[in-house]
Amino acid sequence: MKRLMTVLLIATFAGLFALPQTAAASVQFGIKAGGNMAKITGDDVTDVADTLKNKVGFVGGIFLAFNFGKVVTIQWEALYTMKGSSFEYTDLDGTYTGKLYSDYIEIPLLLKLRIPLPVIQPFVFAGPSVGFKLHEKLSIGGEDVPSETPLFKNNDYGAIFGAGLNLGRNFMVDVRYSMGLQQVLDDPDFSELDVKNGVWAATIGIAF
Repeated sequence: MKRLMTVLLIATFAGLFALPQTAAASVQFGIKAGGNMAKITGDDVTDVADTLKNKVGFVGGIFLAFNFGKVVTIQWEALYTMKGSSFEYTDLDGTYTGKLYSDYIEIPLLLKLRIPLPVIQPFVFAGPSVGFKLHEKLSIGGEDVPSETPLFKNNDYGAIFGAGLNLGRNFMVDVRYSMGLQQVLDDPDFSELDVKNGVWAATIGIAF
């Protein structure tokens, strides 16, 4: 799977630079921010906790868009995003609630297809992404739980797809799902479990 993601990234960059020079791109730089709902997914999530719930967090960063004609855009982004999950588990002493945090710098490379309407342009997009862990924390009952070994691996990768609206030339909104494709737990007791990151996000962007 890592080899597939590498091939997809190389192919996207190659396609960008292979476009004819006559198809000059209109370049936009911008910022975007919004909220997300993260939840750990995978076949083995019940081995981590009895009940997993969405964790509400923040997502935001910068983007660089290359607009080719009226339909095609290739967009690079660098986003700070909060992942993880809220959870509940039960043992002989009772039921406990907690949060498993994992914050990343996520770098998607997206192909966007726009419907060229005059003012409001709907669009859809998809592409690969890689993530680099910045911070992690486990809390139970509101108290931080120290860990001698990392909980999450230092990197993540996945696929992003979604849709949105261009509001004029400078404003945009989108909704997306970031589907993790790597088993993300690094603890030796859980590293072989099928546990991945999944995040729904909604953002507002401003292009300059």
